[in-house]
Amino acid sequence: MEPWISVSTTRDAARVDGRDGPARFEPARLEGFAGGARFGVWWMPAEREPRGTILCVQPLGDEQACARRVIAAQAWRLAARGWAVLVPDLYGCGDSAGAPGETTLDAWRNDLLRCAMLVRQRAQGPNVLWGIRAGALLGVDIAVALDQLLDAHLYWQAPDSGRSAADALAASAGFPQRLLASLGELRMQAPPTAERGTLPAVTFVESNEAPTSLGDVSHATRALTESWLDAGYLAGARAARVPPFWDKAQFARPLPDALFDTTEDFLESLH
Repeated sequence: MEPWISVSTTRDAARVDGRDGPARFEPARLEGFAGGARFGVWWMPAEREPRGTILCVQPLGDEQACARRVIAAQAWRLAARGWAVLVPDLYGCGDSAGAPGETTLDAWRNDLLRCAMLVRQRAQGPNVLWGIRAGALLGVDIAVALDQLLDAHLYWQAPDSGRSAADALAASAGFPQRLLASLGELRMQAPPTAERGTLPAVTFVESNEAPTSLGDVSHATRALTESWLDAGYLAGARAARVPPFWDKAQFARPLPDALFDTTEDFLESLH
């Protein structure tokens, strides 16, 4: 596996100006996982108790490396606004234990369920699941088990199907065919609604280089949003005028402030 982005690089890429307030990050060796420790980064407010928690489910394969700079910058901004954010590397990914060829969908499920517990133990307040690209599929996949624990779902550029996510991961070296087949069966389908007072808020944020308005999303994102509305969720969709941040060609471009602002507007609505 190629060397991962260093912690210092992650920190420097994520710095924001003083308007956003102080934040800090904590590289962490996360214990209690099958097959060895997982690497993660906690992004925390520096001078106050967290207002809530966010578990970030990153993209997969090469897209994870390409998007890490943008994810770090967003997590830093969220921590500066009072959120405790955990960005873990799953089994066989990034700096965590395991090799890509040993990875299974069940291993990733178990990782995320334990990470969700660690997040809830870290702070009180609203609990948000933030999934990016194929990470959105993995987030929805475990959301049933987290039914009473989630207050909001936030999905960046959710794929139109598990098949498209599997095809993208297939371009990355080392992941086994059985994993690709399992991933291909996943869908961005709203979890069944158990009996509870208020369903989590949901927003789908789409990267679009030329939207005319926040509501100008693709047909696929509009259909996805409507399916969650039909399932009873308070779901919405927004477009951000930014290029595809998960693409290697975009790595050196300026950080996508429009994407960050759209995300933060949604999270502010939770309070």
